[in-house]
Amino acid sequence: RTDVNPFQAVDQMMLNMRNSMQELQRNFGHLSVDPNGHSFCSSSVMTYSKVGDEPPKVFQASTQTRRAPGGIKETRRAMRDSDSGLEKMAVGHHIHDRAHVIKKSKNKKTGDEEVNQEFINMNESDAHAFDDEWQNEVLKYKPGGQRHNLENTRMRSVGHENSGSRELKRRNLTKVQPLKVEEDQTFLWTNSTSKAHL
Repeated sequence: RTDVNPFQAVDQMMLNMRNSMQELQRNFGHLSVDPNGHSFCSSSVMTYSKVGDEPPKVFQASTQTRRAPGGIKETRRAMRDSDSGLEKMAVGHHIHDRAHVIKKSKNKKTGDEEVNQEFINMNESDAHAFDDEWQNEVLKYKPGGQRHNLENTRMRSVGHENSGSRELKRRNLTKVQPLKVEEDQTFLWTNSTSKAHL
């Protein structure tokens, strides 16, 4: 009779589980680049710490990527750091290798705000046409062509109707709501989900 070391059995079980998770992540990675598939990936992280009478320190970051056939993609990134007062967000609309990304940052402690636009493989003057093309492509995959999940994703570059102005119209920016924080959380929390179907 051979005695089995219980720690060795648990180690083997954990190794098998880790290998299964890595294989699952690789499979999701392949699905997300399939030009004929739809996919949604989301991940978020939050840390919370409180020492004595000091205000709590909270750090939150999240990313989301949605893909649709035809090289259509929307990316959203958000970050909030209560210690520095910095909040950042970015929303990107992509069609194959072209993209229009709007980035916004604000420091709640200093009041500094910054809004930038990034144009990838296109000129700034092409932004309106690109935004319309992106909206039309996305609507092909919505039930009945409805805009029910797109109400806040409409992005517009500005300054084209008035070439002297390069400011963004703030009302057209997508708002990312900060994550809710429970006061009794004193641990690192991570969450990652992926869903894909062909």
